Amino acid sequence: MPAMPSVTVRGSALAAVAPDRAELSLAITHLAADPATALEEVSTRSQRLEQMLVALGIGRSEWTTDGVQVAEEHQWKNDSNVLVGHRATTALTVTVRSTELVSAVIRDGVTDAGASVRSLTWRVDADNPARAALLGAAARDALVRATAYAEALGLRLGEVELISEVPLVPEPSPQPRTMMAAAKMADSVELSVSSGTVELNAEVYVRFAILR
Repeated sequence: MPAMPSVTVRGSALAAVAPDRAELSLAITHLAADPATALEEVSTRSQRLEQMLVALGIGRSEWTTDGVQVAEEHQWKNDSNVLVGHRATTALTVTVRSTELVSAVIRDGVTDAGASVRSLTWRVDADNPARAALLGAAARDALVRATAYAEALGLRLGEVELISEVPLVPEPSPQPRTMMAAAKMADSVELSVSSGTVELNAEVYVRFAILR
């Protein structure tokens, strides 16, 4: 018996969704004449950064720290590679669920610990209802497309034979340039961070049987 004809279509949907959380990466670095001094300074400032997070009500389970790396730093001077010191570097990545708190973490991280913002990414939780709604919209788009193909050929759609979901992919959030510098801020400076929205793109592939 010959196989029943079928058609496979791609359905897609795009939506701007308010993020549930921010992932903020803060870096601490220090250049000193010897490795021990560079390491001690970075360690001290890292402790101040962690104390600041606790003071803001962010639990220790909400952040992770990288190990401290120490490396020689050279500059090219007078046709030779000259050792100018040893640089120690570490980073801390923290999850923040309040836009207002993101502003405070950045402000206090820069002023209290001398940190710089390495990256700021807004995320949508896996259980956010917007994700399920977006997949439903993508499936409906696939049905519309398949119906149009079938009707154009004088055919009818049968049962759904297969649904294949493509993982939802968020568009990368823009990096706020004003926060990327490690410049010192006065205590009176008010920093405002806007989360905006995260664009989610859902795609599904659906195979329909074709009835003649």
